[in-house]
Amino acid sequence: SGKLHTIETGAKYIFRRNSSDNRFYEAEGASENYAYNENRSSEYRHLNHILSAYAGYTLKYKGFTFKPGLRYEQTIQEVKYLVGPGENFDSNFSDLVPSVSLGIKLGKTQNLRGGYNMRIWRPSIWFLNPYLNDSNPAHVTQGNASLESEKSHAFNLSYSNFTQKFNINMSLNYSFNNNGIERVTSLMNDKDIPGLTSHTGKEVLYSTYQNIGKSSYLGLSGYVNWNASPKTRVYLNL
Repeated sequence: SGKLHTIETGAKYIFRRNSSDNRFYEAEGASENYAYNENRSSEYRHLNHILSAYAGYTLKYKGFTFKPGLRYEQTIQEVKYLVGPGENFDSNFSDLVPSVSLGIKLGKTQNLRGGYNMRIWRPSIWFLNPYLNDSNPAHVTQGNASLESEKSHAFNLSYSNFTQKFNINMSLNYSFNNNGIERVTSLMNDKDIPGLTSHTGKEVLYSTYQNIGKSSYLGLSGYVNWNASPKTRVYLNL
């Protein structure tokens, strides 16, 4: 660390343990007795390990600031079904998350800033679970254990000028995502659905999840304030 240069590093570990115990009881004939039905009950354990390491560097020279950073995340998910028809599965994610920011002081009252950052979103077990649910024979659903983390990229550029009489702040933002997780439903012969053991030979709906979503966002915002006189103020929001 020094007047011009600053280096920072860090590490973090998160452990999450979720569990669910759903027990289903049904009446025995016309009696008031209820019996436990293991086939229609569910009990699972969901373990989530997240390890991350971060490194950042800052350069400050006169009115110039430059700050790049890089974060690495390793996620390990383990799901075990103790009761019920679910299938045990594991899912791991490795992600590099970069960021960078730049600031330039154009004068005593003017500043120009820009930057880039990436955000990730890891799919939950509801999207990942490969269990083939055919409780509704006309609409079979299944998760996808091969899903990747969603990655969103964001860029920003802003200009500001603040004086006693005149203030202006303009900001331009753009972001995009090319691998969003979306539910995909197809009409297909149930004989062509992998893992389905009970076939009818009919066309059924089959739903799963894939990284096929694409989205983009462009935004411009601004604020202008003019103190025309001690009793008059004109301002504009864009």
